[in-house]
Amino acid sequence: MEARKVLAKFKVLVEILPVTNKILNLTLASNQKGFEDAIQYFTAIEHDMEIITTRSKKDFKNINLPILTAKEFIIR
Repeated sequence: MEARKVLAKFKVLVEILPVTNKILNLTLASNQKGFEDAIQYFTAIEHDMEIITTRSKKDFKNINLPILTAKEFIIR
């Protein structure tokens, strides 16, 4: 139940973006190693996001967006 409370508060701060067939097709056709990371990347591209924030920058190689940790995002 506590996780639901945290997620409800977090959802006020962010917008949840849809994962479409186009995004899944781009992901499946890509050379990205991590499937979930590729979904995040193509979702960001499709929605004109400027950066990706992650705990694992090494999972996002050879992409065209800045990759920041949460700490880097906050202090920028």
